[in-house]
Amino acid sequence: MALSRRTGRSRLTIALLILTSITVLTLDFRDSAVVSGAREVAATVFSPLRGVAETVTDPFANAWNGVTEYDDLEAENERLRAELDEIEGERVRDADAAEQLEVLLEQLEIEWVGDIPTATARVIAGPGSNFSRAIEIDKGTDHGLKEGMPVITGAGLVGKLVQVTAERSHVMLITDPDFAVGVRLVESGVTGTAEGTGEGEPLIVDTGLEQGSEVEEGAALTTSGSDRSAFPGFIPVGRVTGTQPGSGGLTVDLVVEPLAETSKLAFVTILLWEPGG
Repeated sequence: MALSRRTGRSRLTIALLILTSITVLTLDFRDSAVVSGAREVAATVFSPLRGVAETVTDPFANAWNGVTEYDDLEAENERLRAELDEIEGERVRDADAAEQLEVLLEQLEIEWVGDIPTATARVIAGPGSNFSRAIEIDKGTDHGLKEGMPVITGAGLVGKLVQVTAERSHVMLITDPDFAVGVRLVESGVTGTAEGTGEGEPLIVDTGLEQGSEVEEGAALTTSGSDRSAFPGFIPVGRVTGTQPGSGGLTVDLVVEPLAETSKLAFVTILLWEPGG
C-alpha cells in the first residue's frame, strides 16, 4: 500500500508540474509579476535538469559542428596552398628572368667580336632528336641572317646557321658529328680541322702533327680564318685536354673541350659576317 501511495504522489507531482508549465506558457504574454515569479520558480526547479541535458548533448553538438565546418577548413587550406604555390612560381620566374637578363647582357658585350655587326636571338627549340644537334632560334632573313654565318656566345663558337627562313633559323652545333671548322693553336700557330663527336663529347682536331709531338694541356684554340666554312679567324673554340693517335697511327690528334656550353643555351649571337666581308 505504501508503494501505491508513493506512486500516486509522483504522478500527481508530475501532473502539477505539467499544468504549471502550461499555465506559465499561456500567461507568458501577460508580463505580470505573478508570471515572472512563476517563471523564476520553474527555472530554479528545472535548472539542474537543463544542466544535465546540456552536459550530455554538448559532445554531440561539438562533433556536429566539427563535421559541418570541416569542408570550410579544407577549402581554406586549399586556397592557402594555392597562394603559396603562386608565390613560389613568381619567385622562380623572377629568378629565371634575372638569369636570362644576365645571359643576354653577356651576349651584347662580347669584346673580341670587334666591329663585326651582330644579331642576338633567343633559342626557341632544342635538338629535335639525339641524332640531330641543331637548335632553332627566333630570327631569320628578315634580320639579316644567312646560311653559314657563325653563331657564338660570350664563351666562344657555338655553331653555324644551316637553315634560314624569314623569321626562324636552325643552328648546327659545334658538337654535331657533321660539323667541321678550321682552328689554330694560339701559341704555336699550328692549324688543323676540328670536328664534333656528339653532345657532351670533345672535339677532335686533326693537325697533322707527327707522333711524339707534344702539345701543352690547356692550350687555347681559335678559328683559323682559312677553312672552307670561312669563319673569321679570332673566335675562341676550346682548350686541349689531351691527345690521341691519328688515323694511320702516324700523326697525333688533339682532344679539345669546347669553351661554349651548347646544352644550356638561352640566347646566342650571330655574326653578320660573310666570306670576304
